[in-house]
Amino acid sequence: MTLRTPICDLFGIELPIFAAGMGGVTMAPLAGAVSAAGGLGVIGATFCTPDELRAEIRAVRRITDRPFGVDLLVPGDIPPDVGARAVPPFPEFLADLLPEVAGLAGAPPPPLTLELAKAQLAVTLEEKVPLLVSALGTPPWLIDQCHRAGTRVMSIVGNVRQARRMEELGVDAVIAQGMEAGGHVGNVTTMVLVPAVVDAVRIPVLAAGGIVDGRGVAAGLVLGAQGAWIGTRFIATVEATAHENHKRRILEVDEEGTVVSRSYTGKPSRVLRNTFTDRWKGRDAELLPMPWQRIRVESLVAPAKAAGRVDIANFPTGQGAGAIRDMPTAADLVRRLVREAEAALCR
Repeated sequence: MTLRTPICDLFGIELPIFAAGMGGVTMAPLAGAVSAAGGLGVIGATFCTPDELRAEIRAVRRITDRPFGVDLLVPGDIPPDVGARAVPPFPEFLADLLPEVAGLAGAPPPPLTLELAKAQLAVTLEEKVPLLVSALGTPPWLIDQCHRAGTRVMSIVGNVRQARRMEELGVDAVIAQGMEAGGHVGNVTTMVLVPAVVDAVRIPVLAAGGIVDGRGVAAGLVLGAQGAWIGTRFIATVEATAHENHKRRILEVDEEGTVVSRSYTGKPSRVLRNTFTDRWKGRDAELLPMPWQRIRVESLVAPAKAAGRVDIANFPTGQGAGAIRDMPTAADLVRRLVREAEAALCR
């Protein structure tokens, strides 16, 4: 059989395998490799400056002439003056960890602002990128601008209400992402969410959350999705620009090696379980909303992340990490996913 679905025709690709746009991980080498292999790679542009994003887009085009996308975080509830406000005090119960990162390089990323998102979007449309993926928010003006420029839009959703809303606004497809996924997540599992969203909307649906092999791809298709949006499995590939310590840790942990925590960003996010997340247990009352929580802990997290300190820093990782035990090239992984999915569907 051939693993091809209608969403392949929608985006002009051969295979319904999408590499999730993970900030600092799915950059040009990985996004380009997945697209060149017949899937669709998505640049994780979260903290890119407009110039950096333009460079990544052009780097993908030097790798392949096939379709690819850009993933942006479009904040809908972050004050416009966030950069001008005082930084909240650093938590005292984490102070003993600061000496461990003293002297390490690692500048904090720019604050997530609507101004930054609009500048990133302008570059994406100027460069005529075929697909824009949005997370945390997909405002109507973004959809309108993309469609006027000929760029299709996908939105990540965590429940049926969000999926219906996105369809009403006119997005071209939705990604039904279960709570097994790495990064910001909702409360519904992939097995429950995907068929519920498929039944609720008429636009194409991608399955996401916990998909790390061809059996997961096949399961998503059986549940009614037209393809798979895969993150953590692509972190553990040669081309991913994740820190090598993050890649190795993914190969080491079991299915309980991650935890959903608000301790890094202020919103629920699935990350590697470590000393930092453990320290926040029982301290929910001390957590701040996004973006203040991230700003508050950045003096510790930014240098720790740059140094690959998986015991301290924020490394978004899905529960599927427990089934990952090797680090192939992206092209080899795409071929393996397709081969395994076809075999599972034939069975």
